[in-house]
Order: sequence, then structure tokens, then C-alpha cells
Amino acid sequence: MKNFLLLAFLIFTSSNHSQVNVNFRIHLRDTLEVSKYTPTDFTYKIQKLYMSPGSSRIKNLKDAEKLRFQTIIGVDLVYSDYPEGRDFSALNRKRIIELFGILPEAFNNRMISWKVVKQTGVKQTGGIGNYFHGFVIHYRPMPSYQDENKLLEDILSGKTKPEDSTLLKVFNRNEKWKNMLVVCDVTGSMAPYTAQLLLWIKANQKLRSMKNILFFNDDDERSNNQINKKDPLGMWMISSNNYKKVLDKAIEAMQNGNHIENNLEAICRAIEEFPEDKNKVLMIADNWEDPCDMHLLKYLKEKQIPVRIIVCGVDNESFNTKYLDIAYATGGSVHTMEDDLRNLASMKDGQTFKIGKVKYKMANGKFYKMK
Repeated sequence: MKNFLLLAFLIFTSSNHSQVNVNFRIHLRDTLEVSKYTPTDFTYKIQKLYMSPGSSRIKNLKDAEKLRFQTIIGVDLVYSDYPEGRDFSALNRKRIIELFGILPEAFNNRMISWKVVKQTGVKQTGGIGNYFHGFVIHYRPMPSYQDENKLLEDILSGKTKPEDSTLLKVFNRNEKWKNMLVVCDVTGSMAPYTAQLLLWIKANQKLRSMKNILFFNDDDERSNNQINKKDPLGMWMISSNNYKKVLDKAIEAMQNGNHIENNLEAICRAIEEFPEDKNKVLMIADNWEDPCDMHLLKYLKEKQIPVRIIVCGVDNESFNTKYLDIAYATGGSVHTMEDDLRNLASMKDGQTFKIGKVKYKMANGKFYKMK
């Protein structure tokens, strides 16, 4: 078994034939050896990208291009050990470069789990053409606005139950939260969690858990701190504890915007609009998406804005450590369906803790998943 670490490939772009030096790191699990590959994890949808046994060219390019607007969860690189014992590392590097040129989204999120699968059964069975070669992409489909809206309606009417109850459980454990400044992600697959937020408001108006709400669904990657240059695009604010008014604003936000996570810019906008609530920021975030504007973390730290974060969609195997980094840097906290991590800011280098079944470690001011 080999442990792969791939970085600093030289990519040749097909559009203008210029050379682009791309530095990236993909931590691949130990190569999995199987007689013949068969997908076993059907938690998410899969798309196979086919290659010939000795080729690095993807055959079904249109299928690959359709994945650019989906949330990619995992990538399996599948090849055969045939002729047996040959070194296929150069070919597999070319395959990865091919995928990068067609689907760079498979490389831009450290939540994406990479795995190399070596098939060893060809020599015994013959017929290499009967074996799959290429990439298997595991992805979470991007729902349409119509699908999101229907799911929202079904949950709010009681027709459908949310797959998990992260927000409801976190709010129940933290009833002391009052008049919070909520910054809520409504991109992608966040409709079930938006519905939980609305259910809580509807059932607990007397608690006044939240005072002002900013929904974000931005379509601009050029995030800023909203001080010198305001960018109201992709942000919808409401100052109300009225369930129906908040519902209308949430639907408006869901109907617009794009698949980009401008979490920190949204916080900057919220505290600019509601400075009296700067110490009550509560962000509702998607575990499977990276904030694209981490460069704004320094600004929030300097302004001493503690950010509490409810992270949605967490499973037992994967947690987006960028949210730990945000909470640590700002003196905030992280909340999941099962846990409240309130002491992140006081953690020291070398300390470890668990989220689900996985251990995480603090090192040099950042958090890392332990192997």
C-alpha cells in the first residue's frame, strides 16, 4: 500500500495553450486494492468518467462538465494493475491533470475525499475491457429553486420531516441565546435547515432567540469587508420576529444568487448594518462548502467579532475545519447536532478532540483532521 501526496502540477490549459503553474495538495488515502471495482457508497449520487485502460483522456466530457455546478464530495481514481507490477504513477498523474483541466471543482475544496483504487483481478480473469478505468465522482446534486421551495413548504406544513434536526437541537440546547444577529446560508442544499430556522421562529416567538437576520446567497467571488465599498448583492436582511415576514424574505433569497459561499462578507455586512449586535453573531453554515472569503477572517479578528457557528450537514466522518478556524480566530464557538464546542479559543497547540468518530488536532493556530 502506498500513501499518495500529489502537488504542484504543471497544467496546460486547452483554451490558450499557455502554461499555468498550479499548486494544490490532495491527500489520498492508502491505495485500495480490489479484484474488480464496484461503487459501495451510495450516500450521494455518482457519475463515472470513463477512460481507456492506457489513456488519460476522459471519454464522456459532457458528463464531466455537468458536474461543475454540483457539490463534489469524493473522487475515486480507478485503474488496473495490468500488466501486473508495472508503475502506473505517471499515467495516473496525467489522468489527474486531465480531470483538473475539465473539472477544477474537484480540487478546490479540502472536504473532497480522494481515493485511489487498484484493480488486481485482470490477470486471473482476462478481458481488461470488462474493467472500469477512470474517475468516479461522488456528488450532492444542486437542487433547483422549485425543488428547494417545495421541500421548504413540505417541512413547514409537516408533510415531510427534515433528514436531520441540527438547528432545532442546537437552539434547544442554547435557549439563553437572545436577540441574535443571524447570518444564514441559503445556497445549495440548505433548504431543510432554513425550514428548521423558520419552524423555531414560528414555535418560539416569545423566546426572541433572534432579532435581525441576514440571508446570503452571493454570486460574486470578490468579497470585501463592506466598509469602504458596499456590495449588497446576494444578501437579504430582515429585522423581524414575525414568522411569515421571515419566510417571505427567505424565499426571496433562495430564488436568487448562486453557488458561492461568501460567509465572512455576509458577517461583515451584518455588523455594518447592525453594529449594536456585533457580539451576537450566529452563522448558519453548510459543512460541505468552503467559505470563499477566508481572507476576511483577519478583519473580523481585529474587530473582535465573536462568531458562533451552527454547522449543518455534518456526518461522523467529515467536518469542515475552516469553521473551527473561524471560531478559534474570533473567540467564537461551533455547534453541531450533537456537540457545542465553546472552548476553541483557549485551545493550545497539540490538543486533540473528537467530532463524531474523527479526531482533530490544533497545530499552529489551525485545526487538522487526524489520520
